[in-house]
Amino acid sequence: MNNHTTSDGMADESVTLETGLEGLRSSSAFHGPAEPLDDHEHAHANDHFALIYESQAEQFAAVIPFLRQGLERNERCLYIIHENSKAEIKSAMRADGIDVDAALESGQLSFHDGDETYLRNGTFSADGTVEFLDDAIDAATTEYEALRVTGEMSSVLQADPDCEQLLECEAKANYLFDDADVIVLCQYNRERFPPAVIRDVISTHPLLIHDNRISYNVYYTPPAEFLGSEKSAHEIDRLLGTLRDQTDSKVKRQRRERFLRRSYRITSNSDLAFETKVERLLELGCDWMGLEVAGLTRCPSWDDRFLNEVTIKYGEDESGELWTDPGEGCYCRQAIMADKPVGMADVRGTDWEDDEIYQEYGLTCYLGTKVMDGATPYGTLWLGSREPRDREFSAIERTFLELMGKWVSYEIERKHRKQALEESNERLEQFAYAASHDLQEPLRMVTSYLQLLESRYGDAFDEDGEEFLEFAVDGAERMRAMIDGLLAYSRVETRGDPFEAVDLETVLEDVLADLQLQIDETDAEITAADLPRVEGDRNQLRQVFQNLLENAITYSDGSPPRVRIDANRRRMEWVISIHDNGIGIEPDDQERIFSVFDRLHSRDEYEGTGIGLALCRRIVERHDGEIWVDSTPGEGSTFSFTLPAVDEA
Repeated sequence: MNNHTTSDGMADESVTLETGLEGLRSSSAFHGPAEPLDDHEHAHANDHFALIYESQAEQFAAVIPFLRQGLERNERCLYIIHENSKAEIKSAMRADGIDVDAALESGQLSFHDGDETYLRNGTFSADGTVEFLDDAIDAATTEYEALRVTGEMSSVLQADPDCEQLLECEAKANYLFDDADVIVLCQYNRERFPPAVIRDVISTHPLLIHDNRISYNVYYTPPAEFLGSEKSAHEIDRLLGTLRDQTDSKVKRQRRERFLRRSYRITSNSDLAFETKVERLLELGCDWMGLEVAGLTRCPSWDDRFLNEVTIKYGEDESGELWTDPGEGCYCRQAIMADKPVGMADVRGTDWEDDEIYQEYGLTCYLGTKVMDGATPYGTLWLGSREPRDREFSAIERTFLELMGKWVSYEIERKHRKQALEESNERLEQFAYAASHDLQEPLRMVTSYLQLLESRYGDAFDEDGEEFLEFAVDGAERMRAMIDGLLAYSRVETRGDPFEAVDLETVLEDVLADLQLQIDETDAEITAADLPRVEGDRNQLRQVFQNLLENAITYSDGSPPRVRIDANRRRMEWVISIHDNGIGIEPDDQERIFSVFDRLHSRDEYEGTGIGLALCRRIVERHDGEIWVDSTPGEGSTFSFTLPAVDEA
């Protein structure tokens, strides 16, 4: 052959299926894998495509890039026409930037009809078609690097050949193509060929172009086998093999789905302790992957040994703990240093054999992933077996373990954050209690001496002195009220009663009885819907209702207060809402009002310590609820809070 070069100056390589794939990849119309054929079962197959199309646009989307690549590679290109005219094909090629006239003038491109190719003797003949192709190969390769052929197969329908004649032609052409630099794209119009022919075309081509996609053909059977004496046996093998693969794939998918459902049920079960969840997840992972041992390890410091915090069928020492010291490049030490799961199906014959984990415990198979506590390495989550695994760990298995490790990392970080927050809150409560308690004694002393001063020397004071003394007494009283409020605020967690079923109807009755004098003085009207039973601390919930109703009455702006209490069920909780017709709250102040001692009004306007709503929020949060306000200045406010419902069952 002549050593021709392409337009980019590179020497041509032999034309192959992979070459054809490159040409089709250049078309933006195509979808599908079109990966290299290195690992494909039929990578050895001859360079033979089948295009199955339903429209001219779909037809040209494959044929034109196929021809363009051949011309760019300086190959002889031959187009067998029947359905489309030369003018239509030329127009499509020009639209794709191909210099058709130059290619035709040089002889690199030529058009032929069915009479010159498939129907040389007036009838369709496999031998006649192969003879034409053989002559074309000889003519092309004396001057060009390779031959590229595409043909509209519908021309053979004029001779009405049966399926076996067509496939015999395919089989004989395959033998011809094996020894020549030639690539062929057969075009089959699905609307013109009978379904039986299309079915057999699909069966005998390793690569199919259809629906603007390139597909590797799982139904492929070489034409020689398809037509041979063992045709039925080969077809049975192919059909059963396809069914087997589909069934195996379905079983694997179902097992993965069951694994995910069971994993979710474990992690979402609020009744299970964290260690129990980890243990059950590891048991589930072992069952799914066919392994026998597993664990969650912790590394207290980078250079320290690993402590197995949770283990499945993995022994403990006399102290009830199991500490291990894996080497620098093996087992947990390697897993905690890697960004992705680390696995070894069989450590025998590798440097992992020198590790203590293998030497002492015989762990021959291992898959582990790191666990984090925030930004700090915590340890590893791993599964393994004392017996080697007969297959490597799959990408799906590694991904599942990595996701399990991320969940464990999240739970560990959340647990430590919660613990740190609880410790901080406990210290804060201790400080607030101590501060408020210790302030009581000097405050009582100040108040007592002020009262003594007033009783003994009150007549000696002039008008200013009496006013100053009154300010001092009032200030002491307000300080006492603030200290009492701070003391109550600090005791919400530590001095609260255990939760029990609480009837809010009874709570409201008690509160209204306490507020009866204030209700009568202001001519207030308070109505309530049926209130539910909830789970909570009765005394603290009474405090919430009393604070909110007192505010609704107090901030009425002089008009008779009108208050309505509603209750609405929302899944596993109740939303209690208290509506008033008071002065309302500006939007920018609606969050501030829940802060300790943060008042919106002066004491001359409204009395109070500024701790009532903060106390309400703290009580509601202790009940795992939330409290908020919706308000329009001048039109009133609605305070709402959530409480856990009692299971009536």
